[in-house]
Amino acid sequence: MIPQKIKTSDGLIAGIECSGESFSVALVQNGKCLACGGGYSPRSHLRRLFPALKECLDSAGASFKDLQAVAVTAGPGSFTGLRLGVVTARTVAQTTGCALIGVDTLEALAASHPGIPCLLAGLDARRSEVFAAFFDTSDGGCRRLAEDKAYKPEELAEACREMNCALAVGSGPVRYEAVLKAAAPELQIANSLFAQIGADQVAMIGERKLKEGKTVSPFELLPTYLRSADVMLG
Repeated sequence: MIPQKIKTSDGLIAGIECSGESFSVALVQNGKCLACGGGYSPRSHLRRLFPALKECLDSAGASFKDLQAVAVTAGPGSFTGLRLGVVTARTVAQTTGCALIGVDTLEALAASHPGIPCLLAGLDARRSEVFAAFFDTSDGGCRRLAEDKAYKPEELAEACREMNCALAVGSGPVRYEAVLKAAAPELQIANSLFAQIGADQVAMIGERKLKEGKTVSPFELLPTYLRSADVMLG
């Protein structure tokens, strides 16, 4: 995208997403993405996150001190990716004094697909499991219908059938498409191109949460893991 210069630093939100093997960063202001960047970087998020975020700030004519808040996906996802993303966001908040916001990874994935009464957002958790949750995005928002959970593919397929789910997005549904479709033939599986979570969406959710006062201190924000052995994922 072509970066846009900020006119004022009011409401400038940074988004960070590195819950998997790729990462992305973005700057959002008043619902508009000003700049974004990222790439595929398994096990090298920490080395690339700060330079990518600084590049976004530079391209928008801003600096770290202009940030009003930083939002980061806090889980579920890869142990290593989540930990590095949260550490980076906490460091930015501590050094600049800006607000800190944790964003649910599955909510960020679902929010990119508005207009769906029942949507499944799922991440491939390996070990024959899917981190998943159900959302209603029919009114343009993202209302949660079920909490995040680690499902076996067959369990998730049955949940899709019971909830009459219309669309499934993310790496988990892509991997287990055959299992899901066997139980819920009407379920649409989004192409793998739509499986990535954008930091712009993370920042926009952060923008909403900031207005609602849903911020946390750097010492309170921790990665959210759905199983204790997630260290093996990263």
